Amino acid sequence: MKAKITSILVLFLFLAIQVQAKAPSFKVVKSGKGPAMILIPGLNSAGEVWDETVAHYQKNYTCYVLTLPGFAGQPAVKTEHFLNSVRDEIIAYVQENKLKKPVLVGHSLGGYMALALNVKAPELFGKTVVVDGLPFIGAVQNPTATVETIKPMADQFRKAMAKPNPAAQQQQEASYGISMATDSAHIKKIIEWGRKSDYNTTGQAMYEMYLSDLRQDVAAIKAPVLVLGAWAGYKNYGVTKDITTNMYKAQFAKLPSAQVKVADTAKHFIMYDEPTWMFAQMDAFLKN
Repeated sequence: MKAKITSILVLFLFLAIQVQAKAPSFKVVKSGKGPAMILIPGLNSAGEVWDETVAHYQKNYTCYVLTLPGFAGQPAVKTEHFLNSVRDEIIAYVQENKLKKPVLVGHSLGGYMALALNVKAPELFGKTVVVDGLPFIGAVQNPTATVETIKPMADQFRKAMAKPNPAAQQQQEASYGISMATDSAHIKKIIEWGRKSDYNTTGQAMYEMYLSDLRQDVAAIKAPVLVLGAWAGYKNYGVTKDITTNMYKAQFAKLPSAQVKVADTAKHFIMYDEPTWMFAQMDAFLKN
């Protein structure tokens, strides 16, 4: 009887280890040496978006570059809780690999993810850089927006992505690319990543982003935070640098220690449009 119980316990232990060792749904490319730096791309983007950033930092940091599931050819996972699932997987990855206070760098949706990671596990992460990401994307155009008022639009977006019109989708992607970066090669790359992405994942991720409001929750963040904003992609709509700066400061009002800097000419992909400026801000922040 005792031997049978021991065998059962061993089996349970084996299964527990197998669950813990399960590969994450995101792709990880590791390079460099030194303290850990985790780089998270935005919606539909490949980890390749950080290539120049890794080249800049890999002499001083071990860079862990992610590509999230369903984006840019990375296999999708079916989930109704995409953001929270990925967040928890990243936390498990950090714990299992015993990364000590890794620096977090996130772009767009990746910037939101960096904030969500700090909110969920404030003791686990080190300095955090948010590259054109926000606690609540739903309030960009209307500061009084709430999750409830945004939900109809979020529902509509998710339904449209579930059954896209191919011709309309390609036209929309081309227009989207032009507003995201300046150089034609970068625009082409951004569009290609989008077309390699799983549309259902894109729709689900954006649906959750619209309905996730961390503006109050960021008060729990203990790590120093640098926020880098961009506005040039929307200047034709009357958006100015001052408007963008004030919008960012309002969204981070509950985290007054956050440093907010806004680029002069960069569109959404700041790492492509103003890499020298971005690295200068990050270097000063990381060294301080």
